[in-house]
Amino acid sequence: MLYFIYGNDRGKGFPHFQKLRDKLGAGGTNVVKVEEGSVSGESLEEMASARGLFGETTLFVIDSILEKKEEQEVVVLRAQTLARSPNHFLIFEPTFAKDLAVKILVDTAESFEYVAPKGLARHDPAGSKGDTRLAFNIFSLGDALGGRNKKDLWVLYQRAVLAGLSFEEICGTLLWSVKNMALMKNAKPSDDAGLNPFVAKKSRGFATKYTVAEITGLSRGLVTAYHEAHRGGESMEIGLERFILSL
Repeated sequence: MLYFIYGNDRGKGFPHFQKLRDKLGAGGTNVVKVEEGSVSGESLEEMASARGLFGETTLFVIDSILEKKEEQEVVVLRAQTLARSPNHFLIFEPTFAKDLAVKILVDTAESFEYVAPKGLARHDPAGSKGDTRLAFNIFSLGDALGGRNKKDLWVLYQRAVLAGLSFEEICGTLLWSVKNMALMKNAKPSDDAGLNPFVAKKSRGFATKYTVAEITGLSRGLVTAYHEAHRGGESMEIGLERFILSL
């Protein structure tokens, strides 16, 4: 599902954005703030096909990071993909070009334009700083795991924690990457196993770095970390650290 707020009256648009973000992110939904500079056709395809630990949806928040026209054009080209995704995409971009914005309105679940009278475009003094979480590309965790790079994964894990991501989000992202590797491990070259082609190609490459037994072990380790934490056993923080250090 795609939600879109744009227009140069940031003073009116931002409070609406905050309200919609809180609504879509309620009920235990994973919330991921998309990092500035990380929007591309490939990253959007990956977000659209992402799944939580137990299939739950994720809210991807794209907050005032699409000032470049090239990035806005990428969103326009992927609007249908985002709209059809079971995940939620909330875009707040006061600078979004009007001629490009009208091209994606038909694909949005909800869209809102806030335009100030000519010469009176307003700006929220705090900008879009209401979200105190630091920007972090959560998919970099899966890439480091898939690339079998323990050092990078450990550093990225620490950054993810500092950025305010929950351990459930981190665990879910890693498990999603492992599940994709498992699907592609023995898939035929022409079979994407129902995955987005970009995700399938990347996961196929990652799968070559692990044996079937190792991929099974990765899945078991992450599921165990999740369930142990929710049963009151070892915390998920310790479980994830143990998982990464054991690679």
